[in-house]
Amino acid sequence: MPEGLDISSVACLEDIKSCIARIEQDEERLEAELNAVMNQQEHLDTKIGAFQQTLSSLATMMNDAQRLSRVVRSTAHLAESVSSKVKLLDLAKGRVYEAMKRVDDVMDLKNCVDGVCTSLQSGDYEKAADHIHRYLTLDECFLKETAKESEEAGGVQSAFQQLKEYEVQLKAIVRKRFDAAVELKNPEEITRFLKLFPRLFLVEEGLTRFTRYLNSLISSTSMHNLQTALRADGQRASVIYADTLMLLYEGIARIVEDHQPLIEACYGSDKMPFLMEQLQEECDRQLDAIMKQYQGERQLEQKVKQVVSHSSQVTPRPDPMLFDNFLSEMAMCNAHTELYFKFLRKKFVGSGASGDQAALATSRAGVVVKKSKTSHLLQELMSQYITIENFFLKETFSKAVKMSTVSSDGKTTSVVDDGFYIIHKCLRRSFSSCSVDGACAMLNHSNTLLMTDHKDALKTRLKASYPTTSYAGMEWAGVLQGKYPTTIEPEGTLSTSLVVLNDIEVTINNIQKLTKSLQAESTKLMVQIGGSSSEAKLDSCVADLGSSAASFKELRETAISSVCEKLLLQKFQPLVEVFGSFSHVLSEEDYSNYEVNDPFVQGFISGADVIFNEVKVTLMPEVFNLLLSNLTNEIAYKIEDQIFKCRFNQLGGVQFDNNLRILVGYFSSLTEWAIRDKFARLSQMGTILNLEHVSEIFDYWGSRSGPLVWRLTPAEVRRTLHLREDFKGDDINKLKL
Repeated sequence: MPEGLDISSVACLEDIKSCIARIEQDEERLEAELNAVMNQQEHLDTKIGAFQQTLSSLATMMNDAQRLSRVVRSTAHLAESVSSKVKLLDLAKGRVYEAMKRVDDVMDLKNCVDGVCTSLQSGDYEKAADHIHRYLTLDECFLKETAKESEEAGGVQSAFQQLKEYEVQLKAIVRKRFDAAVELKNPEEITRFLKLFPRLFLVEEGLTRFTRYLNSLISSTSMHNLQTALRADGQRASVIYADTLMLLYEGIARIVEDHQPLIEACYGSDKMPFLMEQLQEECDRQLDAIMKQYQGERQLEQKVKQVVSHSSQVTPRPDPMLFDNFLSEMAMCNAHTELYFKFLRKKFVGSGASGDQAALATSRAGVVVKKSKTSHLLQELMSQYITIENFFLKETFSKAVKMSTVSSDGKTTSVVDDGFYIIHKCLRRSFSSCSVDGACAMLNHSNTLLMTDHKDALKTRLKASYPTTSYAGMEWAGVLQGKYPTTIEPEGTLSTSLVVLNDIEVTINNIQKLTKSLQAESTKLMVQIGGSSSEAKLDSCVADLGSSAASFKELRETAISSVCEKLLLQKFQPLVEVFGSFSHVLSEEDYSNYEVNDPFVQGFISGADVIFNEVKVTLMPEVFNLLLSNLTNEIAYKIEDQIFKCRFNQLGGVQFDNNLRILVGYFSSLTEWAIRDKFARLSQMGTILNLEHVSEIFDYWGSRSGPLVWRLTPAEVRRTLHLREDFKGDDINKLKL
C-alpha cells in the first residue's frame, strides 16, 4: 500500500478511485525498480564470483602478514640487543681514547720539559716556543688529578713547575732578543722573534711591540723626508710638501703590504684593524709635524688673511697668479690623502674577512678616518683652499675681462676663451684634489661667477653699444634721398653689439662643453675615491652649472630682440617707409613701369644687402639665423603698418603680391631656416588685395580655405578689403565672416 494512504478515510466513490490510481502508480514504480534489479543480475553475479575468489586469496595474504610480523618482531629484539652492546662499546672506546689522551699528555709534558731544556741550551727558540705552546694547551688541573691515581704524581707536578720556569725564561729571552733586533734594525731577527709571541700566547704584546717598531720606521723616514723638503729647490720645489705627504703615505702603504701576510699568518686577519689604528696614530703625528712646517714655510694663514681682506682700502690687492702653484700643491696634498684613506679602509678589512666581520671592519675604518687628526687637518686645508681658489677664480676672471680684446676675425672677444680657460682650470684643479666638497664648492662659485659677473658684463657691454639718439634712421633716410646727415652713427656701435651676441653664443657653447667635460671628471673622481655616497651631490652641482646655459639662451633672445629694435630696425625703417611714399592705385602703364623699375623692392633689397653684409660677416651662423628670424618678424609688421596707410586697386594688389614674393625669396636666400611663415599675414593680405570682387573672399574663407590657416581676424580681413578703393563699403560690411 502506498505510504500515507489511509483506507479508513475513504468515504465516497471519488476517494476510492483516487486510492486505486495511487496504488496503480506505486505498483508501476515497484515493477520498474524490480525490472532494473533483474537486469543487473548478470553483472552482480560476476561481481559476487570475483569477490569469492578474492576471499580465498585474502586467507593466503593473512598468513603471509602474520609470518612477516613474527620476523619483524624478532629482528627488533635483535636490534635492541645489538644497540645496547654498541653503546657499551662506544662508551668503552671513549674511555680508551680519553685514557690514551691522558697518557699522551703526560708523555708530551715530559717531552716538553726535555725539549725546552735542550732547545734553550742550543738556542733553537722556535722549537722551545713550540714546546711551551704545547704545555700551555694542556689542562694542568686535569693531569694532576689523573696523576694522583698513579705513581707519576710527583713527576707531573715537577714537570709543570719546570715548564713554568722555562716559560718565564723563554718569554724574557724573546722580549730581549726582539728589542735588540729592533735596536740593531735587523729585519730577519725581528721577523723571527715576532713569530714567537703568538706561540707564547702574547698576541697583544707582540702586536704592540711590532707596531712600535713600525712607527719608529715611519717617524725616522718622515723626518728625513721633511728635512729633505726644506732643502729642496728646482722644478718640484713648489709642490715639495705634497711630495713629502706622498712619501709618508707610500712609506706606510709599503710597510703594510710587506708585513700584512706575516701578521695574518701568525696573528690572524682580525688583527689588521689594530695594526692599522696604531699606524694611523703615527701618521697623525707625522702629518701634524709636516703641516706645521708647511703652514710656516708657505705662510698659509697670512695668505688667507690677504685674500679675505683684499677688498679693504688699507690692504693692497694681492696678485692672484702668486697663488697658482700654491693652490696646485694644496690640491695635491688632499688628493694624496684621499687615496691613502682609500687604502686604509681596504686594509682594515684584511684579506680573509667576509660577511659581518668585513662590514664591522669597514665601519670601524670609517670611524678611525673620521676621527683622525689627518682628516681634521686636511679638512682645514681644503677650507683654506676653497677660499683662495675662489679668490684666484674671481681675480683672474676679472683681469681677463679688463684685458679683453677683439679677436683677429672681429667676431668675439678674448674673454669668452680666456675666462672659460680660467674656470676650467680652477674646476679641474678642484676635481684633482679628490675632495667632493671642494669640487662642489668650486662648481657653485663658478656658476655664481658666470651668472653674475660675466652675465652682467655682457649686459653692460650690450647696453653701452646702443645709440643715445635715433641717428641710424636719419642717416639712412638721408642716403635714400641723396642727402648726407649732419649727425653720423658712432663707429663700431653695431659691430660692438654683434660681437656681444657672438660672445653670448660662445658662452653657451663653452658651458655645454665644460659640463660634458666635468661629467667625465666626476665619474673619474668617484672611481678614484672608491665611493658613491657623494655622487648624487656632485652630479647635482655639475647639472646646476650646465643649467646656467638656459639662462644665457634667454639673454641671447633678449639681446637679439634689443639689437633688432634699437639698431637694425632704425636702419630698415626708411627702407620700409618707401612703400607708403607712392601710389598703389596703378594704371596699366604704371604697372608695366613698376615691373621694370619697382620703386620699393629694388631699393629695399639694395639697402638690406648693405646691412646684412655687415651683419653676416660678423655674426656666427647660429646667431645670424636667430637674429634674421627675429628681424624678419619685425620687418613684416612694419610693412603691414605701411599697407594700412595706403589705398589699392587690383593692379596695385597684384604689384604688392609680386613684391612680397620677391621679398620672401630674398630673405629665404639668406638662411637655411624656414622664413616663409614670417610673411604669412602679408601673403594673406596680398591675396585679399588681388580679388576682383568682394564676394570672392569666400573662395578662400571658411569651408573652402582647405589647408590654409588664416592668420588675419575677420576684422582685419574687412579692414584690408576697405583698402581697395574700387570695393564698396556696404558690400564689405555685409560680408558674414
